[in-house]
Amino acid sequence: MHENQNHPTHSTGTPEQTAAATIKDWVTINQFCVEFPNIPEPTVRWQLTTRKTNGLAPHVKVLGKQRFISILGYAAWLSASSPTY
Repeated sequence: MHENQNHPTHSTGTPEQTAAATIKDWVTINQFCVEFPNIPEPTVRWQLTTRKTNGLAPHVKVLGKQRFISILGYAAWLSASSPTY
């Protein structure tokens, strides 16, 4: 996963810092694609469209018409759904 100070992999610090880290983990599709340009936007959009059948649903939130994806959740989902050779 892409290392970024805005997206810590664990929660430490005050409750406010923990809450801020949790909020920063949820990004729009556009923000996700900017941060991870190696994952094509059409692929991400299709994965979110089929989230209820592909297992990604727990890592997606819909607020109004805007979809948000958890960076840490997506990484865990991708790791769990990737074949091992």
